[in-house]
Amino acid sequence: MPENIWTIVGAGDALRGLEALIEERRRVGPVCVAESLDQVPAAATCVMQVGGAAPPSIFLSLPTATTRNGRRVPIGWLPADRKNGLLAYASAASRVVRRQALGLKSGPAVLLGQWHERTLNLVDAVEGLVDLSRFRWTAERLVRRDLLSALRCGPGLALYFGHALSGGWVGYGGVTAETLIANCGEPLGAVVSIACETARRPEGRPSFCEELVLGGYCAAALGASARTLHEHNRILARGLCSALGRAQSLGDALRLAEVPDEFFSHYRIFGDPAAPLIGAEHAEDAAKQVFAPAPDYLLKSS
Repeated sequence: MPENIWTIVGAGDALRGLEALIEERRRVGPVCVAESLDQVPAAATCVMQVGGAAPPSIFLSLPTATTRNGRRVPIGWLPADRKNGLLAYASAASRVVRRQALGLKSGPAVLLGQWHERTLNLVDAVEGLVDLSRFRWTAERLVRRDLLSALRCGPGLALYFGHALSGGWVGYGGVTAETLIANCGEPLGAVVSIACETARRPEGRPSFCEELVLGGYCAAALGASARTLHEHNRILARGLCSALGRAQSLGDALRLAEVPDEFFSHYRIFGDPAAPLIGAEHAEDAAKQVFAPAPDYLLKSS
C-alpha cells in the first residue's frame, strides 16, 4: 500500500462541497475517502474528518485520533452543516495544495504576538528554533492595519503567541476572524494560535479557528478549546517550533514535536492537518518588503 495517503473521513453527503479539494489532492498523490475512522488506511499520516455540528473538543481528547491498527494520527475537523463554508474552504485549501505541485518550498513562517513582556520573551526564545524562512511581526513592530496588509501575501505558516479569546487574538488591539477574512489575499497554509480559547465555541457559535478555515483564510488552524497555562504554552511552542524545519505540514509538526500529550490536551485542529506549510509563490519576497523593525533598530544602526 502506498505511503502518505491523504485521508478524508465523512459519511453520506458530508463531503459535498469539498470535491474540488479531493480532486486537487488526487493530482498530487494517493487519496482515501472513508466513511469512518475504522476505515482509515494504515499508511495514513493525517486525517481530516468532516461531519456533525459538534466541535472536536466534544469527541476528541487530543488533536489526534487512534486508528484501527492502534496508531495515533493528527486529525482535523470541519463541520458538515456549513456548505458555503466548505466551498470556500475547498477553494482555499486547493490553492495551498497546488503550491506543492508547483514545487514551492515550505515557508515563510511569520511570528505574531501581543506587545507584552512575557509574550515577547517567549517569541525571543523560540524564534531561532524555526528552521524556515521567517519574519517577526509582533505587535511592538506592527500595528493591526499593517499586520492585516502584511498577511495578504499568504505565508506558509502564521504563529500567534499571547492572550486570546474565543473571538480572536487580543494582540494588535484585537484581531477577529471576520477582520482577517475581510482582508484575505492569498490563503495561508496554517494558522497556529499558542494561546487560550481560539478553538472554543462561545455559546454555540463557531470558534475563531473554525471561522478562519470556513472563511477560506487558511488550510488548517490549531487553537485551544479552553484556557491554557503560559508555562504549558511555552513548552508546546518550543516543541512545535523545533519541529518546523523537518515538518511538511501542521500534522507533521505535531507528530515530530517532542511534547508530552498533556500539553496538547486542550488543542484542536480545524481543516486539513496534512495541508503543506507552503506560502504563495511570491510570499517571501512580499514579506521582505514589510517594514517591521525592532523598536531599538534605528538606535543600533546609527
